[in-house]
Amino acid sequence: MAISIITGQLTEKMYKYIPAETETGATKYVSSGQIVTGSKDEIIASSPLGSCVTVVAYDTKNKIGGMAHVMLPGKSLRENRHDKNKYVSDGINNLLSKLYESGAQNSNIEICIIGGANVLRKEDDFIAEALVNSVLKTIGEKKMKISASSLGGFERRIARLNIKTGNVYFAIGENAEKVLWEFDGNTNDNPLNKTIRQ
Repeated sequence: MAISIITGQLTEKMYKYIPAETETGATKYVSSGQIVTGSKDEIIASSPLGSCVTVVAYDTKNKIGGMAHVMLPGKSLRENRHDKNKYVSDGINNLLSKLYESGAQNSNIEICIIGGANVLRKEDDFIAEALVNSVLKTIGEKKMKISASSLGGFERRIARLNIKTGNVYFAIGENAEKVLWEFDGNTNDNPLNKTIRQ
């Protein structure tokens, strides 16, 4: 089965909808199979997401966050793989480990997930669905809170986390970037609590 993966840096055209308030921070980019964490005034942005899924994790109290850009369901069968973070279980586990090393506390961490589109529009291409289900299963086993998600459909997405404000942004296709979730430490009353599917 062919796996659709879109990689590369965000282009000026794709990134034109970034609000001005984010321009004060340094931006780190997350490509497929990578994990990036940050704190303070940093911004973390995904490369374009096709069938891949980005897991955004954020400590709402300590303002420490990160992204894992995963592309294969389950766990790597080899412990010594240099690219094991492309697997859902390994990528999420290693993202959380990096956050803990930076001072994040498990009880403060909330999650957003973005991606999982069937960009090739193939009826027999189930990789996106398998990825989403694997992410949901892994996070569920850890009993962690998924605050919001934007999943499925046929168009690529981008994701961005402003660590200072705790805002998660996303864009679908050529549409304008929007706020998906605000990690403000009081998300139970947040009107943005939602799951978005195309």
